[in-house]
Amino acid sequence: MFRDPIGYRIKTLSNLMKRNMDKHLGPQHDRATMMQTWIIGFVQLRDSEGKDTFQKDIEEEFSINRSTTSEMLTLMNKRGLIERVPVDYDGRLKKIVLTKKSLEIHEWINQAMMQLHDKLTDGLTTQQIETFIDVADHMIQNMSKNEQESTD
Repeated sequence: MFRDPIGYRIKTLSNLMKRNMDKHLGPQHDRATMMQTWIIGFVQLRDSEGKDTFQKDIEEEFSINRSTTSEMLTLMNKRGLIERVPVDYDGRLKKIVLTKKSLEIHEWINQAMMQLHDKLTDGLTTQQIETFIDVADHMIQNMSKNEQESTD
């Protein structure tokens, strides 16, 4: 059986990152998942830039499909982490707004993400990190292009 040396390592790294973050994001934060913490961070960043965030923005940022995003946002809404608020200029659109609860845990989440980054990059040079980011970005583009071609 062929075991893709790149895909295998990416999946293994993803699993390890998820377990590490899930362990740190346990009961004290109502068991927010790593993906939920990334969404909170993304929405908070866009808020700080004066930008509204919609479901479509999250789908594009994290390369996840509409149904998965909808389910995730519904769960986050039920857990009191976000609200979906209609916008004045288009009755069909609902922007994602962080609640007091998610804002309270945002700083803690940010610290946990920085610790994860430090663990991931321990022993790596700046050049190695930059090279990894360039290669990973190229692979993401390859996969996105491949996904586009298969839907056309």
